[in-house]
Amino acid sequence: MAVITISREYGINSTEIASEAAQRLGYEYIDKHLVSQIAEKLHISEHEAEAFIKASSGRLLRFVDRYTCTLVQKVVDRSHGCLDDDKYFMTTKKLVEDIYKEGNAIILGWGGQCILKGKPGTLHVRLVKQEEAKIKTVMEEQSIDEKNAKKIIEQEETEMREYIKQFFHKDWNDARLYDLVIDLGKTSVEEAISLIIDNIKHIK
Repeated sequence: MAVITISREYGINSTEIASEAAQRLGYEYIDKHLVSQIAEKLHISEHEAEAFIKASSGRLLRFVDRYTCTLVQKVVDRSHGCLDDDKYFMTTKKLVEDIYKEGNAIILGWGGQCILKGKPGTLHVRLVKQEEAKIKTVMEEQSIDEKNAKKIIEQEETEMREYIKQFFHKDWNDARLYDLVIDLGKTSVEEAISLIIDNIKHIK
């Protein structure tokens, strides 16, 4: 069993890479958006929730409850304001650790590269791309101009960087946190997926 964590800069096709790699490996793919969807589902009626759980094959459902989802949903929606950051951190940390115990999963984000650093059977991947390429991607995906694209990238990456710094006292860009760094300015999505799959064969 193995777990892959993926950390990425903003403006990168990380979801496509993580989900496709998970599908080819037969792993479960987990990111904030998935937990956000589960959070929404858990606010429905008991009958509807039971139907949702039966219809889903995701192991993640076993690890979440209303408390977990409430905290995560607030962060995903960026409406946390008075949210207790420590509670959020402890909740997501436990979620990542529980997923690790199950194995065979790809975790996108969450600080997984720090939470599971040094754990056997893990591969920590970093996805990067040149600034100009990220700006172009965000402009195209969000139909905005260059100035606003730069602003969004800066805001998003500052949040990611500060999260790692606050809770792990690590530099988000420190190559020592990762086993594999992939430059998507020089590597295609398909090549990146192949690199991840090839490297998982050699982890212990």
